[in-house]
Amino acid sequence: MASFLCQVQTIQRGLGRSAVAAAAYRSGQALTDDRLAMEFDFSNKDGIEHAEIMAPDDAPQAYRDRAALWNAVEAAERRKDAVPAQEVLLALPYELDFEQRRDLVRAFVQDHLVAKGMIADVAMHRPGKEGDQRNFHAHIMVTTRRVDRAGFAGKNRDWNHSSFIPQLRASWSEIQNRHLRHHLGPDAPQVSHLSLAARGVDRAPTVHLGPAATALERKDIASERGELNRDVRARNDKARDLRRDYQATADRIAKTAPEIEVAVPKLVVEAEQVLGKMVDQRTAWAAERDALSAPKIPSAGRVERELTAEAATAKARARAHLQQTEERVTKTRSRRLELVAWVRNPARMIWAKHAELNAIGRARKAYRRAEMGLKVRQDWVRSPKGQAFVAARRQPDLEAAADVVRQRRTLERKIKRMDNRIGLAGRTISDLRLAHELGQRELRVPNQSPDETRFFRDIGRPAREALQRFPTPVQEQALERLRRGQGRSIGRAIIPGR
Repeated sequence: MASFLCQVQTIQRGLGRSAVAAAAYRSGQALTDDRLAMEFDFSNKDGIEHAEIMAPDDAPQAYRDRAALWNAVEAAERRKDAVPAQEVLLALPYELDFEQRRDLVRAFVQDHLVAKGMIADVAMHRPGKEGDQRNFHAHIMVTTRRVDRAGFAGKNRDWNHSSFIPQLRASWSEIQNRHLRHHLGPDAPQVSHLSLAARGVDRAPTVHLGPAATALERKDIASERGELNRDVRARNDKARDLRRDYQATADRIAKTAPEIEVAVPKLVVEAEQVLGKMVDQRTAWAAERDALSAPKIPSAGRVERELTAEAATAKARARAHLQQTEERVTKTRSRRLELVAWVRNPARMIWAKHAELNAIGRARKAYRRAEMGLKVRQDWVRSPKGQAFVAARRQPDLEAAADVVRQRRTLERKIKRMDNRIGLAGRTISDLRLAHELGQRELRVPNQSPDETRFFRDIGRPAREALQRFPTPVQEQALERLRRGQGRSIGRAIIPGR
């Protein structure tokens, strides 16, 4: 089935990246970065299916040239930590052919990127020779500054707003589904930008491998992310088997359960009781989810600062002591020169001078020792062994936070599934009341149901069958009578004696 991927990342100058180099790699061309005076030649790169630049109508014509565009982007940025471009990575449906995928990408880029004033450099890639042959994808580099006929102007902060990426993901999901239905028919596979938990899917998500882990896995070398995904898939398979076993057991119970005639009002009362329990369970899960709080994970920099804090404090104390010693020696020397007895006694002057030099020497030696201690500590922290220690220090909090995330996702999936069941229960109760209003006194239902969902299906099916025996106008009239009756009940509750 079609897969969904819409990721947005920044191309940051502070990380040593160049928008010209990124454009050259994605388009498979040789481009020269005028700012760096470097050529980036990727003209031998395989897998480039299509590349083009899409720009607003008022953009300079020169920006249709890739080299001119991205060199102009780099020239417009002055800060050393500037973000000259953003990249949108899309997974394309392999069920479509090349022209259909290209039309899909063009429609998305035009409606949701170029229409906002961005210039988009589109590069569609085929799957790699050794990878998943369904992995058609597109890299879309977009500018971060407004553009007019004179060139690039200021930044558009709306493009960095927290709502921009969720809206972009939802738009990609909607337009991809529309194109899939258009080309493959109403039964075409569909995608969703929502998480598994938000959709109520009882499956744990895997993590994106990335290029480094993918390269290791292709060489049959287990990566950390690959091992994590294998564990997740094993747990998902086990959970799926358990659900299948439960469904098979529930089906056997439903088939063997005898059917009995039950009064419709009694079914309504029982259904409302079950619905109340479901609502209480959902409320409890929501409270449990809201009570979950992940520990604050210290950053690697914070742990490194903690490991070097004592040495840094010792260096600061040594520096302060050296400064105090130098100031004290200067003041003492100045006062001593004013005393005639000291000036006339060379031996005392020489002794005092040696004492001053020794004091400053000791202070400087202590400062150099503290400075060396800090440097040794810093070098150790930056070493592989030190980085491993920093990672080990952060690991318990990372695991605790990951556990909280897993618990929250599990609860969100339970809540979503319960919402679906509550919706089914509400519709079933409405059908029962309408059937009773139309004169249906009893319904034939199984005498037991294995769970709430099956219970509402068991009583909802005969209720709908009973409703289908009445014409639609008759049902609408009965529904209107029910609504008026509910209105009178509410009025009596609000105005006593009515």
